[in-house]
Amino acid sequence: MVNDQAENLRMRIFHEKRETKTAQVIGIASGKGGVGKSVFCVNFSWALGELGKKVLIIDLDVGMGNIEQLMGQAAHFNIVDALQHQSSFQKVCVQVSSQVSFIAGGTGLGSLFRLNPEYLNQFIVQLQIARAQYDFILFDFGAGASEDLLHFLLAVDRMILVTTPEPPAIADSYSLMKLVYSIKQDLQIMAVVNQTLDRREGMKTWRRLSSTSARFLGASPSWLASLQKDDELSQSVRRQKPCMRSFPNASYSVQMRLLARSFLLQSGQKVFTAHERTFGEKVRKYLALIGRHQG
Repeated sequence: MVNDQAENLRMRIFHEKRETKTAQVIGIASGKGGVGKSVFCVNFSWALGELGKKVLIIDLDVGMGNIEQLMGQAAHFNIVDALQHQSSFQKVCVQVSSQVSFIAGGTGLGSLFRLNPEYLNQFIVQLQIARAQYDFILFDFGAGASEDLLHFLLAVDRMILVTTPEPPAIADSYSLMKLVYSIKQDLQIMAVVNQTLDRREGMKTWRRLSSTSARFLGASPSWLASLQKDDELSQSVRRQKPCMRSFPNASYSVQMRLLARSFLLQSGQKVFTAHERTFGEKVRKYLALIGRHQG
């Protein structure tokens, strides 16, 4: 009888753990500005939302964040406000749909963490709370790799690197990967080639970037997708609405849905286990590693 009760308790705990939601943290990054990274981030969140995933975007493009403009919804508070006033992320979060929400970026976020470590602790605590409420949390990083937030980029579960076929964009993407791989070679990086003429151009760009990275860095990004140029996408940016919402049948929207499905197939729903490092532990680990690396 006692053994049966103990077994039932173990099974109940096992199922409760399996049902506990722990969002994957995905870094959306680019080597340079102007490649459509934030536009990608907004529409990618919308595509995941269509597939039944709850998504939170946290705008970490320090000083240049534009997620609220691209979503067409003003944010009265941002991430810096939350930290300085010790507010919860929920209080500064803007809900765009039943599936998609965002937290606006704020100026001076990186320096805030340097000035007061308590802000970093607060960010980590609030992020862990948010991870129980969403399927995916997308960090929209600024172009390149800010030293202030590099440890955040290294701590994500996986990274989506957005580039274009232009040589400067490819060169800057390589520089970003070189920096990342020099510290964390096993970070899974997925490549999205944006603003292409066709899929062939996208594949050619990825192969060039991947082969060079594999040869000189010992690791390379996996292929996720290419997204072709689309006039309706440009119109949606001017309208300040995601293309997925304003032009659901546009070529870009159709491609984005396929991309989101491919992403889910490649990444799956990660099950967080007790022996894995938490996001906070990884941030602190990479903060220390960066210090040694730069020294």
